[in-house]
Amino acid sequence: MTLETLTTVTLLTELLLALRANDPNGIRTLLDMGLDELGLNVVDVLTRDFLVQLLSEEEADRMMGWNWGVSL
Repeated sequence: MTLETLTTVTLLTELLLALRANDPNGIRTLLDMGLDELGLNVVDVLTRDFLVQLLSEEEADRMMGWNWGVSL
């Protein structure tokens, strides 16, 4: 497993755990770290193609709300 793959899997796991813990600051911090380490394209693909599919509808709505600065 390459370092980039390990970083990507770790980021995805941590994002999912932060979301399930209802931790918007953790989500923002992890996304910032991901952007610094992996770049915008990788983080965009992770959140759109992988993370959202793992979420319940309520969790996906909450994540979208955090993105817009709304607390659900």
